[in-house]
Amino acid sequence: MTRLPELHRLLVQGARRQEAQESRSEDPLRAAGRRAGSHVRLHGFRVRVRRLLVPILAFGGLLAMTTIALAASGVILTGAPVHPQGSPNPNAGDGVPVPGTSRLLPLRVPDPAGGLPWGMRIVDTTRGEVCLQVGRVEAGELGELGIDGAFHDDGRFHPLPADALPRDVFHGHFFDNVSSANTACQLAGQVSAGEHIGIPSSAAEATHATRTSRADLRDIYYGILGRDAVSVNYRAGARQRSEAVVPGAGAYLIIRRFVPGEQAGTGGASLGSEGRLQPVSRDGLSAITYRIDGKLCQRAPVAPPGGRNHLADLCPEPQWSHQPRRIADLRRPLRAHLRVHDGRVEGVQLSFTAPFPVTSAVAEYRIEIPGLGTAISCRPSAIVHARLAGGSGGGLISLQRDIARGSTVTQWIAAPVLFQFVPCGHRVAVRRAATMLVSYENAGKTPTRVGKITVRMPPGTRLASSSRAR
Repeated sequence: MTRLPELHRLLVQGARRQEAQESRSEDPLRAAGRRAGSHVRLHGFRVRVRRLLVPILAFGGLLAMTTIALAASGVILTGAPVHPQGSPNPNAGDGVPVPGTSRLLPLRVPDPAGGLPWGMRIVDTTRGEVCLQVGRVEAGELGELGIDGAFHDDGRFHPLPADALPRDVFHGHFFDNVSSANTACQLAGQVSAGEHIGIPSSAAEATHATRTSRADLRDIYYGILGRDAVSVNYRAGARQRSEAVVPGAGAYLIIRRFVPGEQAGTGGASLGSEGRLQPVSRDGLSAITYRIDGKLCQRAPVAPPGGRNHLADLCPEPQWSHQPRRIADLRRPLRAHLRVHDGRVEGVQLSFTAPFPVTSAVAEYRIEIPGLGTAISCRPSAIVHARLAGGSGGGLISLQRDIARGSTVTQWIAAPVLFQFVPCGHRVAVRRAATMLVSYENAGKTPTRVGKITVRMPPGTRLASSSRAR
């Protein structure tokens, strides 16, 4: 029921009251003249109201019909494009997309709850990487939906521009164990099989405080397996299903409902070379079918100790090199400046001269901290005198950026990272000395150790908290 007739009645009554008030304050001669023309003006007011109501009613009817038509056809209104996250740097991290290289694959996978299908596109970056982006598809564009708290729940489709590349594979923030990682990057020429568990059905990054319902989470399995790949097998409940991959790229995409009991916000990817990659997903792929030397064969997940695969046509085992890993050692000097404030060690500024250039993600410098996470005895004396440097395990810092040959490279390492806290019951151990190794890695080439240095906490100092160290 519309309230427009009542509005019309109230407007007319208001006009009459105003006219009566004005007549009481006017002189008799002007009042007589005004009353003589009052009917005409009031009639004109009624006509103007009616003329105004006609387009309002017409627009309301048109809007209602348009809304019904959009809902029936499944069309979703388009919202603002997704903005690139952070400050994209063409010379660091994954780089930025190379103009003209973004290509949407023909994959269209239905969502378990309906609505827009899911799709995937491939993007080449300035640092020689290939990134896969997963999202919802509308009118040939990849994007995200304004649901589950994303984009203020505007219900619109927000396209992902060609330059909207997230920082990293796990770029999402975590709220209630919910991740929104929908992008994975790898070196050009590599093949991959990955999974992300518990992704919002909006396909958007969870930077909002609204908690996503478990029913609105999705498990995503995706990858590019290369020219030799033919199809992938996966479990769907108690059944096995097979899906053909996109020819040439060997791309596949599987969307499933989030399974209760899974840990949302987890995932990863395995990398390899064409024709050799095996599925490793716990609940994802159960087999990959390849065409090798003109014959179809399958690769299964790595069998546990004592287990066996039951596939009939196993591919030939890849031939791996068993040569020992050689490392060239340059023994170049490293410099470490220990920062101490009010008797608390905040961290170390490590610097060195780069003997080799880094011009893409194919090569990088790494800082290894041996002994991180090494278990030690819980005896009090062992806690005080523990020296973990050189033990098993270790931490690794990758300098993912371009570096010129001969330039000075600096890297800040916070004290809690370097002088590792080691839990031991209710005690916390701190090592007083730590070693840092700098190496240069280049895909397919012998790694080179640049240098090695050990830093020690001065006597009488303590470790700063993690917040203070930053």
